[in-house]
Amino acid sequence: MDGWSDEDFRREVYNADYVRADPPIPGRAEVPVKETPAYHAGLYIASMLQGSQGEIRILDFGSGGNPGPTGLGLADQGFSVDSYEPYRSSSSYTPGSQYDVIVAIEVLEHCHDLVKTVQFMKTHLSREGILWIQTMLHPHPTPANVLESWYIAPRNGHISIFSLWALTLLFRPAGISIVQTPFAILGFKNLPRFQNQIFAR
Repeated sequence: MDGWSDEDFRREVYNADYVRADPPIPGRAEVPVKETPAYHAGLYIASMLQGSQGEIRILDFGSGGNPGPTGLGLADQGFSVDSYEPYRSSSSYTPGSQYDVIVAIEVLEHCHDLVKTVQFMKTHLSREGILWIQTMLHPHPTPANVLESWYIAPRNGHISIFSLWALTLLFRPAGISIVQTPFAILGFKNLPRFQNQIFAR
């Protein structure tokens, strides 16, 4: 897949059969969007950013729609949210210049060009912004059987896996520090000044 184009991924992975490789939770296929885990993830992130609605712009990276359910949860709490979905949407939307929060929930494991992904984050994350990451972390040092991890599943797009150390090394050249917190894996260039419930002020 290293040499695939975005169109190759849309055709070969994120196609009409994708749901067969990554089906919904049994009995949850037709639930309203506001009952989905992704929507409630948006509400949770919103609670961590409460009070900054008038200050910040948010990008839902790999949103799954325009808006996706996470972005909708944030928007319903009064946040300004743009949605960007490079593979699973026909939208040609191009993200704006910079964002104070970039949300990437279950996205990095789908990225095949990690240098390009990091450059995107470097370009679009504001000087005092937060990169909110959710992806499964594998142990470091990496065990010999790591390729047997259930999380590696190319047919559903899981083609990049990480330890916390790997993420740290990946983002360090871009000037983005990575920390693991009780809330999420967070990246930042400098500590944010806008109101939030994550960092002590």
